[in-house]
Amino acid sequence: MTCLMAGMILGGTTASAQETSGSETLAQQQSAPRLQSVMLELGGMSNGIGLNYEYRLPKHPEWGLRAGLSWGYSNESVLSFYSGSERSYTVPLGVNYLLGKRRSKLEIGTGVNLGIYNTHAKLGDQSAKENNFAYYCFAGAGYRYQGRNGFQFRTGLGPVFNLGGKHTTETGMYVYLSFGWAF
Repeated sequence: MTCLMAGMILGGTTASAQETSGSETLAQQQSAPRLQSVMLELGGMSNGIGLNYEYRLPKHPEWGLRAGLSWGYSNESVLSFYSGSERSYTVPLGVNYLLGKRRSKLEIGTGVNLGIYNTHAKLGDQSAKENNFAYYCFAGAGYRYQGRNGFQFRTGLGPVFNLGGKHTTETGMYVYLSFGWAF
């Protein structure tokens, strides 16, 4: 009986919310902040190519939290006596802040990328394979465009750094390019 009453109350609340949202004009729906997005990122915190999910805080939509899955690959060789490759399977986690009132914004953010790095190396007749956990920290600043229909474009650059220890990767600068959809 209690479950049935709770269901009726929740059902009534949902129906009333649907009626209210149904009465909004198309212009109101398009101007409401889109709090979630999914994006494909090249470079940047994805360390190659990554699929990221972002959630913007409802009471402060200028703040966003990101999490994703990414994959990277690199290979090198020196003449004919050394060759090596590295694959990375990582989870980038970050927070960002948007500055600006229109569709074009300045995006600044920071975070950490955690992952498994699979290294293959061959020196002469000897070869080695290794799997290591590693991380790096990042910061970035860039341009972000948010279209009325949900289309999202981002590009920028920032440093990669670490806090020391045996589980860190190299430092440097990165460039990123991202396309996504906000909803």
